[in-house]
Amino acid sequence: MQPIRKIAVLGAGSGGFMCAADMGSLGFEVALFSREMDRIKGVKEHGSIEVLDIDSKPTGMSGKVSLATSDMKEALKGAQVILNPIPYFACEEYARLVLPHLEEGQVVIYLGKGGASLTWAKVARELGIRKKIYFADTNTLPYGASRKGEHQVRLENRTLNLILATFPGKDIDVVAEVASHLFTKEHGYEIRKGQNAIDSILVDYNAITHTPPMVCNAARIESGEKPFFLFGKKENTPGVVRMIERIDRERMAIGQALGMQQWTLEEEIKMVKWNPHGEDDVLPLYDAIHTPFLEVCEGPYTLDTRHLQEDIPYGLVTYSSLGRMLGVPTPVTDAIITLSEVLLQKDFRAIGRTVESLGINPSWSRKKLATYLREGKA
Repeated sequence: MQPIRKIAVLGAGSGGFMCAADMGSLGFEVALFSREMDRIKGVKEHGSIEVLDIDSKPTGMSGKVSLATSDMKEALKGAQVILNPIPYFACEEYARLVLPHLEEGQVVIYLGKGGASLTWAKVARELGIRKKIYFADTNTLPYGASRKGEHQVRLENRTLNLILATFPGKDIDVVAEVASHLFTKEHGYEIRKGQNAIDSILVDYNAITHTPPMVCNAARIESGEKPFFLFGKKENTPGVVRMIERIDRERMAIGQALGMQQWTLEEEIKMVKWNPHGEDDVLPLYDAIHTPFLEVCEGPYTLDTRHLQEDIPYGLVTYSSLGRMLGVPTPVTDAIITLSEVLLQKDFRAIGRTVESLGINPSWSRKKLATYLREGKA
């Protein structure tokens, strides 16, 4: 593809602000889209987004934003790459808004939770769009960030080891080359090429690590007891960590049933460079999961938050659905789903992301599924 000049960032939450600031600081022409103009009026006025450090002090880093707009067509015009850092519940809605305006050869990378490439491709089929558009996603956001004020964002950390997946899988080399220019080695990033579009779904750190401590600490969270730290040692006792470990091993079994190489959460933590002790060896999960920069993140103080509202229906429900299709038991995953449904009085299985909602026929054989993921057709 042609050299990257313009990038459209769709979504003006914390991830969108940090993404626009980062891309602007690298010298790309950046268009930032929000459906609500009020959310980006400060960016429009200043023409840039300032990056703050963990203590909310200026870092000296700022990213120029050439265009802040609520006009989707205007944002997409001339962009070689479209980045979409939004919560997964809005993924399909954005796909329907964006796809009619896309041109041949554009690259769409959803940032934040794996599986979006399947969703975008499914919507493209439903809309009858036959242009060659590259669909990709990452297993997590490239940043931990919090939007501050009208034109500032606090950078808490970079997630330096990203799994990039595409649908179809055969497009991975093209998109990985593009992604390497955005999330650079100079910033410490390593792009891991997903084995297929399921790879980025399975390595979902949030779904694995958020949900057991949320459920096990439900009384403390609901009562508003302070301070509360989701990744704290008091909150993540050995028993809670054993739940995390069991969910992790269940998702590994799903990948292995598809013939995919999988790594334990402990190994993933080392690869992501979250190891709190700087050790070369893989630590036991209890030690590996107690990471200083995460332990300081206070809250949440409500059960009605993304740690359940997103990570159950678009994380664990997807694991459970894949497990049923592949004949892989997921008893602890299913238990956490059930308990979360009771806590929030919601039918997450009914509204959650299943293989069917991703455009996959649950009656397919493992071989047929693997062919579909690689080639884009069964």
